[in-house]
Amino acid sequence: MDEGLLNIIFDAHLRTLPDPWQTAKRILARKNEFGITRLGSVTNLDWIGIPVVQVVRPQSLSVTVSQGKGMTFPLAAISALMESLEGWASERIAPDSIFTAPFRESKEQGLWSHLGVRDTAETLTWIDGVDLFSGLKTSVPLGLVDTAYTIPSPHPKWVPRDTSGLAASASVQHAVLHACFEILERQARCSALETPHFFDRFQINTQSVTAGLSGEIVIKVRAAGFGVGIWRIPTAHEFPVYWVHIMENGEQAPFAPLPAEGFGCAFTHDNALASALLEACQSRLGVISAAREDVRTDLYSYPGASELAGWRAQLAKGERTYQTDVNNGPLEDPLRRILTALQLAGAQAAILVHLHSDERIPLHVAKVIAPPLETNPEFHLAW
Repeated sequence: MDEGLLNIIFDAHLRTLPDPWQTAKRILARKNEFGITRLGSVTNLDWIGIPVVQVVRPQSLSVTVSQGKGMTFPLAAISALMESLEGWASERIAPDSIFTAPFRESKEQGLWSHLGVRDTAETLTWIDGVDLFSGLKTSVPLGLVDTAYTIPSPHPKWVPRDTSGLAASASVQHAVLHACFEILERQARCSALETPHFFDRFQINTQSVTAGLSGEIVIKVRAAGFGVGIWRIPTAHEFPVYWVHIMENGEQAPFAPLPAEGFGCAFTHDNALASALLEACQSRLGVISAAREDVRTDLYSYPGASELAGWRAQLAKGERTYQTDVNNGPLEDPLRRILTALQLAGAQAAILVHLHSDERIPLHVAKVIAPPLETNPEFHLAW
């Protein structure tokens, strides 16, 4: 890892990102190189009005359709493009950056004991990263990094394959921060699913969300004829994590009646909740558009009227008051704060693999792995 890059990542101040539409245009000027064939809005397939954009990359080795969201179309477009390029970079890892070695010979073998293996002689493919806790070079099983979801898999089935901690941005610092926030968000979700009576104990009164970007989105969604349910997930660290459901309020004929959910973690309550709300709007359009291969068939089921009414009644509950932000001043040591949060969540390492860098766009793709944090509650059900 280049020492200058680490200095940039640990810079005390977040660098300003370039104009999203200019960055999007530079990406689209090279769309053939990236394999992108379409950038299009699906916003008007629903009636909420939050911009949602899809990017199609037919030769993808994971999902071919990526989605992005934002309060404006340029923000939604760059969000979708960056998600698509995450996959593009992580399925094209240079052969000279990987190596093979028996698992039992790895000096970091203890980091991966949570995967359920101990002294296997199985040969794995590895890639080197740097542990942001210690600054030391650390080898990672490639299956935790790449998105070459081919059949048969090139990796053992006990290696969890998901995109948690994979992020792209115009700034390497923002890419790393986004990756870390995603890990904290998904680890919190796993924790919430194991918390008794979570949905009854941690629901926020939606009426108390009136200010900031999150208040603007709640007002917009409810005015469009939807109920909103908000839960704050308890964590061991300082950063708020929210879980959101949005659902048709039943006042008109059902269109996509099941709740759509979203999650968000950020430096502030407003940004975390806004992120979760936007993701829920995006998730709903993922189902409506029927364009993504990873949308499960059960999301197209049609529950009975009483079941839907029960869900709507749950969304209307919530006794906790939304916690507004006290200090919105400049952030100090953002990465060190988020690394502390990962440690408090139980991470023994935060290994950065810098997958792609191109300052002509600019574009940086990073993967952060934080063993032994659980980030995919469905993994153990898959085999």
